[in-house]
Amino acid sequence: MNGVSERKITIYDFIVMGLLIFVVLAIEMMAKRWEAPFVPNANISLKPINLFKYTLYSATRGFIAYFISLLFTLVVGYAAAKSRYLERLIVPMLDILQSVPVLGFLPGLMLALISLFPHSEIGLELVSIIMIFTGQVWNMTFSFYQSLKSVPKELIEASRVYKLSKWAVFWNVEVPYAIPGLVWNSMMSMAGGWFFLTVCEAFTLGNKSYSVPGIGSYMALAINKGYFPGEILGIIAMVLMIVTIDVFFWKPINVWARKFSEKEDDAAKGSFVLDILVNSHVTRFFREYLLYKIKCVTLIRSKRTQSLHSREEKGVKDTIFTTLIYILTLVVIYEVYTFIKHVKLEDFYKILLGDAATGLRVYLSVALSIAWAVPVGILIGRSSKLSSKLQPVVQVLASFPAPLIYPWFVMLFPDLNYSSVLLMMLGTQWYILFNIIAGASTVPKQLEEATMVFGLKGLKKMFTLYIPVIFPYLTTGIITAAGGAWNASIVAEYMSVKGRVIEAFGLGAMINNFAGVGKLHLLSVSVIVMSLSVVLINRLIWRPLQRFAAERFSLE
Repeated sequence: MNGVSERKITIYDFIVMGLLIFVVLAIEMMAKRWEAPFVPNANISLKPINLFKYTLYSATRGFIAYFISLLFTLVVGYAAAKSRYLERLIVPMLDILQSVPVLGFLPGLMLALISLFPHSEIGLELVSIIMIFTGQVWNMTFSFYQSLKSVPKELIEASRVYKLSKWAVFWNVEVPYAIPGLVWNSMMSMAGGWFFLTVCEAFTLGNKSYSVPGIGSYMALAINKGYFPGEILGIIAMVLMIVTIDVFFWKPINVWARKFSEKEDDAAKGSFVLDILVNSHVTRFFREYLLYKIKCVTLIRSKRTQSLHSREEKGVKDTIFTTLIYILTLVVIYEVYTFIKHVKLEDFYKILLGDAATGLRVYLSVALSIAWAVPVGILIGRSSKLSSKLQPVVQVLASFPAPLIYPWFVMLFPDLNYSSVLLMMLGTQWYILFNIIAGASTVPKQLEEATMVFGLKGLKKMFTLYIPVIFPYLTTGIITAAGGAWNASIVAEYMSVKGRVIEAFGLGAMINNFAGVGKLHLLSVSVIVMSLSVVLINRLIWRPLQRFAAERFSLE
């Protein structure tokens, strides 16, 4: 009887089936959009009714980009953490790529994908999705990489005692340990994608304009036309989309991730969406099927591992991968050389000055972000109840695409040479805050109880306990925040309001100008200079500090 009653259809099953039908319809609508004939500049209507469709388009692109980012994170982050040879190649490449502005990827993507799909919208849609991907992926990858480097040795030793294969260790030890930080950084990464939504859905290359239907392109058109009601409606639609995604996606994931945290047993109220998913027979079937498949793969890989010489196999893989990376690097260097060989010396000198000006703004915005995010992040991360209450608020604030309010901001602070620092903070501070929250949530209860025994309170407790624990997370946050600020410079130093261009002297404004007039050789030089300056600072300051934090403040 019990077995029969457990199989009865419940209200949870109807809700889950409804959600699945909605997802299928959204995918079908997006597929029809991809199959449509190629139109470079989409016909965007400012009628409010169209915002429902545009919101669904933007949300779908954001999720596609996120799942690509997650796959990239698991593969590349693991490779960098587990192989010291690959680490020397991958980490510098990630430093370079995270510092490349969204517009820096545009020319190559545009030419390649539109040439590959000249008769349909697939190419243009992929350009938009990959540009959103470049605003999401680096933060997640750095977080996962840092977590794998910080796994306590006793967990690894325990896995060896139980003779777990590398595949089993990955899914049963390393991924669970990395989940709290990965979840918070995933939320931040999707927020980073929304930040550049207006740039990713409506862009100009040379004398041609391109756009795809979505909230970003809707807002870009409303801003250019000075249509104030459209700007307000776009903001409302964006906030509603972010809140909906938080309730139905991030909230249940965050509550589920609490079981991998030190504070799991005092977790605050849960998520009704998670309750529905847990109690539905539909999701239970898929969950059990997925677990069965993972166990099968684990057993197969375990047998293969026992029959192969793992050291030799690893050495061969490292050699092959390293060779491919070097070949790719040579190809990139040659392609870049073809762009920059005709650059004039005075143009190069101006680009260097612009890079210095933007760099000052970037690191000032990072310093201001650290000043407020450290105490607030510790306060939120140490309390499950406070984290549960403030997560939706922080998520909305972090996800909100700040470029949408830049035109209003300029009315109050018209000189972008100074006010652009505050604009960069809107794209910087959340990287630091989310990493600090993730770090503070991992503080062991035993250490908190020890500080109480020794009578440590206030600032003394913060600098004795919390700052050392969050320091590895803080350094990761600084690296990704600096990359976010460099990226944000392209919208903080240059904007078009009612047909009037307002800009500051800096590399971000130059990149916009070069992309707008189609000077691809100067655009390439600007991106290279920006990337090299970021890599140089990371190599000399942040990476050594990150290694010191991992060695000195590891929880072992």
